[in-house]
Amino acid sequence: KNKTNCNSMGNTTTQPTLTQEQLDIKHLGSRYPFGDDELFKLYRAFHALQKQTGRVSFLTDWAVACVRLPPGESKLEGSQAKLEEMKKERFMLMQAVECKILPPGFSEQLEKTNFSRPQDSMNGGGFQSSEGPETDASRADRMLVLENFFEGVANVGRKGGRHAIGVLFNVYAVEAESKSTTTATPTFSHAGMGDAQAKRRIAPFSEVLILAYRLSLAAAFFNAAKTGDDVAQWIPSDKMDETAFSGLRQSLINFVKKKRIRDSPYGTIEKDPDLEKGLVDKIDLQEFVESNLPVLSSALSTFMFHVFFPEKPYPPSRTAFHYPTLLEESTFFDEASSPLLFSFASLSSSLGGSWHRLYTSAADGLSFNRLQNALLGYGGPTLIIIRSISGGIFGAFTASSWKESKDFYGNSDCFIYQLIPMTAVYRPSGSGTNYMYCNSEARSRGYDNQAHGIGFGGSVDQPRLFISETFEDCVARGQDLTFDYGALLSKTGEGALQKHFDIDSLEVWGVGGDAVVAEALGARNRTRAITEANLRKARKVDKAAFLDDFRGGLIESKAFAYKDQIRGRADASVDERHDNAYVYEK
Repeated sequence: KNKTNCNSMGNTTTQPTLTQEQLDIKHLGSRYPFGDDELFKLYRAFHALQKQTGRVSFLTDWAVACVRLPPGESKLEGSQAKLEEMKKERFMLMQAVECKILPPGFSEQLEKTNFSRPQDSMNGGGFQSSEGPETDASRADRMLVLENFFEGVANVGRKGGRHAIGVLFNVYAVEAESKSTTTATPTFSHAGMGDAQAKRRIAPFSEVLILAYRLSLAAAFFNAAKTGDDVAQWIPSDKMDETAFSGLRQSLINFVKKKRIRDSPYGTIEKDPDLEKGLVDKIDLQEFVESNLPVLSSALSTFMFHVFFPEKPYPPSRTAFHYPTLLEESTFFDEASSPLLFSFASLSSSLGGSWHRLYTSAADGLSFNRLQNALLGYGGPTLIIIRSISGGIFGAFTASSWKESKDFYGNSDCFIYQLIPMTAVYRPSGSGTNYMYCNSEARSRGYDNQAHGIGFGGSVDQPRLFISETFEDCVARGQDLTFDYGALLSKTGEGALQKHFDIDSLEVWGVGGDAVVAEALGARNRTRAITEANLRKARKVDKAAFLDDFRGGLIESKAFAYKDQIRGRADASVDERHDNAYVYEK
């Protein structure tokens, strides 16, 4: 239908009347951060699911409903059969993810806590249509359900990390009986729209962390299916190692305690049994993740993007969770789905994607020459992983090219970390700029009175984290001016902080993804080519020019100096016609 209006000149203009779908999309577009194509797709899938009689699960239903043919193929012959085949394949992939990777019951719980109103039943979930003309009341109710759904989609991927962590928290949240104690058992519990309640809500951090880990594997599974790679490597072991995230759990407890002491007017806090059990409230969880694991929230948003928009590339303006892919073997990671790799990827977006091994003590030995040769000239971010003989895992991340220098260099993207037995990241504090350091004894022949090896933070004579050239007397101090305060080594049995460590294993990886690693390796190859060219040039000397320099006095020589001395003696003379002809008087 068209609508006719009169303008100020008396002329009439005809404007098309917007359809109900267009009016709804216009309303939703003004409230939620989606493009028009995304809004139309989700809107139509939403109404298609309203008419669906049988349900499999929330995630599977939506994964299938969001399958679309590539642009321009919808009108081609056989397009409908191709679409059905694509939906069948998507169904099988999503079922594999739900059965093999995600926690049991997660799909329904996600729908209940993030996409449905509390009054919606699990069977309906808001996806119900009514017959007959729409009344004002029914339209208002329909729009509330629509808005609630689009709010849920925005929370899982478009409103930032804090909202995404809130979604993961709500999946496991329970009500605490009091501020400091609870007898509630942490299981799946409906939070939904009733988040703002008088009672404090808590959730088990370990379960939230494992959920994020499994979501990151599911996203990697979908990505492998899209690129034709092996999907089986992203299916985790049946038995989850309970100690895999113990370092992060203890790190959270320490973080919350320090925060409460800082906020307390008396500088003391009461013992919290819930916290000791690893039960945490939403705000503490969000602040801990933002400070220590800034990429973790992307595990949810990356996975849900695969569900809702499988045909589109992930937007470059948002941070995707790329599970690390090792191109070579490692002594630190026993399988592609290692939880330790998830922990690393959660620390920085630069630690996602492909890793290329530059050095490993297992194959290269504890050789500083080989370590330095692997690093010098490498033009991309690197991750150094150290396992001490006592069992701790720690190291450093750099974002600048390696070079040999008597001075520190690098930038504020550099950080040092501890992974086991505690997980902590020490980023630049802003008080110093001594980020990274590489200085061998051969450079100065030991006359510079500086530390010889690789260091991070501290000073040139006492770096905070230091790998010595001899691999002896290695040091990991707890503080310096460049990085935040905190221990890199575990405490002794008496509770004292350790400072020295002996290396059990050492690996250096080029990180950042295929393109970054390839460019960095190219920079190292160019550096090596220049070095080799200079060495060849130094070895190849023009002998004639060399002798001319000697004779002309440009280069001092003992042989020619002796010739001059002979000239000055009364009992000898020099035969200039023949080299090395000296005549002594009898």
